[in-house]
Amino acid sequence: MTKKVIYKRLRLLCCLSVLITLWNCKSKDITASENYADNLTTLKILQEKEIYNIEIDVAYPFVTAATQQVANTLFLSRTGNTANRIDVRGDSYFINIVKDSVKGDLSFMGERRLSGGTYGMNRGIAFEGVPKNLEKSIDKKNNKLEIKFSINQNGEPSEKYDVRLLIFPNNKAEVEITSTFKTFMRYSGTLQLVDEFQ
Repeated sequence: MTKKVIYKRLRLLCCLSVLITLWNCKSKDITASENYADNLTTLKILQEKEIYNIEIDVAYPFVTAATQQVANTLFLSRTGNTANRIDVRGDSYFINIVKDSVKGDLSFMGERRLSGGTYGMNRGIAFEGVPKNLEKSIDKKNNKLEIKFSINQNGEPSEKYDVRLLIFPNNKAEVEITSTFKTFMRYSGTLQLVDEFQ
């Protein structure tokens, strides 16, 4: 008689543990779908904005052997930076988009591929004006707002940049810049929310 009671309790315990497991899986699915819906709503709100201010925190240069050698000998020893990740926080690098015009001032730590343009001018990436092909779209699969445009370097009409901004629901941002004459650069930063009615 006691064996039957023990087996009944064990069966009841097993059934209860299976039910609890199934319930937990269902609640995680509900939470994930709620987060996805919240993120999508946030991205739609960000897409409708007309002002974007992105402060750059980290630069990720395209590293070649020459860049690696220069970086190691000149400025990266004992700074915590590496040739492919350089902290530029506090150096006031930014990208601003206001309606249909953009302005950007970014560091450049790569190689210049061709000798176009003039030397002695701004050696960073600097642009200001009305860009070509400004597009905004939401990537629902990867949960991000994508902004693309093309613009020329200040003072150097032959130097063209294809800029791709990726803005995430947590206000983190990534910037990718492909240049006519310079090696590829990537940056990460933070979207600073601005009241558009100021």
